[in-house]
Amino acid sequence: MYTSAQATSPAIAIEKFDSNWATASAGNYAQVKARAGLEVKLNPTWSVGLEKRLDYVLHFSGPTAQFYKKLENQGLAPGDYPLQLSVNAVTGTSFFAQYIIPLSNRGSFSIKAHVLQPNRVQDGRLSGVGHVAGDGSSDYRYELDYNYDQNQLVNGNDYPVSGWGHSFDVQYKYMAGQGWAFTASWLDVWHRIYWSAINRDVGCLSRPSQVDCFVTSKQASRVQKLPVTSEILIEKSLDSGLGLYLQVSQWSRHDSLQMGAKAQGLNLGVDLLNDAIHLAYESDMVRLKLASDQLALSKSKYLQVSLDVYWPIL
Repeated sequence: MYTSAQATSPAIAIEKFDSNWATASAGNYAQVKARAGLEVKLNPTWSVGLEKRLDYVLHFSGPTAQFYKKLENQGLAPGDYPLQLSVNAVTGTSFFAQYIIPLSNRGSFSIKAHVLQPNRVQDGRLSGVGHVAGDGSSDYRYELDYNYDQNQLVNGNDYPVSGWGHSFDVQYKYMAGQGWAFTASWLDVWHRIYWSAINRDVGCLSRPSQVDCFVTSKQASRVQKLPVTSEILIEKSLDSGLGLYLQVSQWSRHDSLQMGAKAQGLNLGVDLLNDAIHLAYESDMVRLKLASDQLALSKSKYLQVSLDVYWPIL
């Protein structure tokens, strides 16, 4: 059994992910990924399982964050602000199977294939201009292409959606000798959702409303594409029992460079790019990890939590 969640945004604290932009600062994204599942190992090479999944990727321009901060917090200088925002989010269930291929006494290659049954979706692109007048009043106008199961922009008819998808996790491990180990992972490769029926709004959205700005709604088919997560881990075991590691990862607009040490199942690391501390404990049956850039976790702009429990079935 396992559960993991990662949330990161340099612009908005995690507790403000409900679209409160009043504290928005520098940054151009907010991303969340969560997994919870059960995996059964059938033999040394095969395993199968079920997984609940959430992916949420919100990208926006700096002027967009500052404009919406003005709407909730006032104080933005008069002028025009180019607005760009995209959301790519889906929740659902996965059935997966993993196969491990031993390449030598020192190396192995594994591939995990997911068949996805999605149930919630937000997938859209909005671009336009926001205007702040000298008296402090503001207005905006967006051109949009927005696909969804429930409309988060305006009230409307939300018809049922249907589709399926797939993704692949690939990993290569190599033990180089003299205490060196190398792992390369690519998660959610070719992550696609094939919607046979999805609600779609195309047109214009403005506040205040304008006569020539309106939205046309219909059901359509669509292919949704989600980003890959890439990770490289280099480890060095010392004769004293201490281990050192360097981990580099990239997930859409989020980059991470982590350095740390391991001893007796305890890990302590520092993410140099996100100013976050990583703490972890690992044993034969439990693996627990917590990472944050703030002691008050709800104030974090980077938060990662995971718990894996291994239970042998005889």
